[in-house]
Amino acid sequence: MTTVSNIAAYIEELTGHPLNRDEGVQHGSSERKVARMLVTWMATAPAIAQAGESDCQLVLCHESLYFPYDAYIRTDNPTGWEDWPTNRRRRELLDKYNLTLLRAHGSLDEVCIFDDFAALLNLGKPVEAEGFVKIYEIQPQLLEQLIADTAARMQLETLRYTAPQGLRQVVQRVGLPWGGLGLFVNISYQQQCIARNCDVLIGGESDSYGLHFASELGIPFIETGHELSENPGLAHWVLMLEKRFPDLAVEYYDCRPAYTWWNKP
Repeated sequence: MTTVSNIAAYIEELTGHPLNRDEGVQHGSSERKVARMLVTWMATAPAIAQAGESDCQLVLCHESLYFPYDAYIRTDNPTGWEDWPTNRRRRELLDKYNLTLLRAHGSLDEVCIFDDFAALLNLGKPVEAEGFVKIYEIQPQLLEQLIADTAARMQLETLRYTAPQGLRQVVQRVGLPWGGLGLFVNISYQQQCIARNCDVLIGGESDSYGLHFASELGIPFIETGHELSENPGLAHWVLMLEKRFPDLAVEYYDCRPAYTWWNKP
């Protein structure tokens, strides 16, 4: 029977390197035998409960299990973080359902998440690539056209964007700060795209600080959502697991954004 360590080894086989420091088994045992597992963007309480009710033995998540971010490996956590209600609830649910948790973060970005986001946006092959920093060239078009196309491909009725030169700006070279790489804490990623002469950014999640950075240079940012930019790759990962481990039943939990949009009546 497949074990958690077999799944971790498969990820390492695909990337060609050991799991990153923030990855690996973060609850339970790596030698746990797995007949059924759940894959999700974040191991939220509802996701963990779904895994338990589905008789899974393993939850594989992409994002940090606990708060603050990467609390599992940090040494500067606030006193008492383990008993913050959100953290305690997740841990108690993992224990209640006797679940093991495996985190696969940057490694899954390498395996499929980044490229699946680019494929969903129909960007083709990058014209420049150095590690995770990739630039794509599209047919020159108005920013408003690219926004509309992005919304349609992401199946979004509304999205956020910046338009420092107006919606009639012509754009062609796309930088892709997927996931949370549009956030100000990851601003160096935007800078690496800017250094390669991108003239528009299509990202996952950003914030006010992050959006000001490129805007001051006249470069617009189209925000699609952290989860929504990474979920397609995680759904693909489920198919990869099922093909590699035929004895393993893999369930996908579609973790949606916590927010919604209010429209004035």
